Amino acid sequence: MLADPRKIPKILPLVVPVIYEDDHLAILHKPASLPVSGNQYRTLENALPFNLKKSSLTEAMPWPRPVHRLDAGTSGLIVVAKTYPAMVRLGQAWEAGGVAKKYIAVVWGALPAETGTITTSIEGRSAKTIYEVLRKADHPKLGQISEVSLTLKTGRTHQLRKHLSHLGNDILGDLIYGKLERSKIRGLWLWATEIKFRHPIIGKELGFKLGDINKVEKLFRTKNVY
Repeated sequence: MLADPRKIPKILPLVVPVIYEDDHLAILHKPASLPVSGNQYRTLENALPFNLKKSSLTEAMPWPRPVHRLDAGTSGLIVVAKTYPAMVRLGQAWEAGGVAKKYIAVVWGALPAETGTITTSIEGRSAKTIYEVLRKADHPKLGQISEVSLTLKTGRTHQLRKHLSHLGNDILGDLIYGKLERSKIRGLWLWATEIKFRHPIIGKELGFKLGDINKVEKLFRTKNVY
């Protein structure tokens, strides 16, 4: 394998929860407000060597690298490769649609139906999102809100935020596409909660799911503003 020409990053000593790890890959729970990568120092990529063991395999990369992206404001599961073969094969799996991903969001208002499919194109490219309403509430300060499960069938930039905004159901805290009152909302209410794929080397089916999101449970239980 060719050596990675990029300079090894300065390690960020930030603890990020590790959900799964082996010599080939890892799954972490990225916190909200942390960019996956970029020119700044405070990124998930710079924190990976602080949280993960270096692979013992000869194909190991100089440092672990994220296989896909999550918006900085989105918290949740992210896949990281530790070897060159894992990086290549996971990338191929993403391109071929071999990775199943689900998200949870809290949005303004009621959706058009309890379940549905959004196929509005994004920047001229086809895009598909499947949604299911999990619960609704008439919040005394926010008005009507809904918790929805979202399944990505394509991976366009900001796809979920754009698709929900197109329906008129902006995600709470969306400062880019949201058109509704948001002065009392902190952070983006969107989480990457489930991911399933075949291990690129071992071939075993892997599946990971986050438990209940305390922030959402508290909102629907007490109907307070957070």
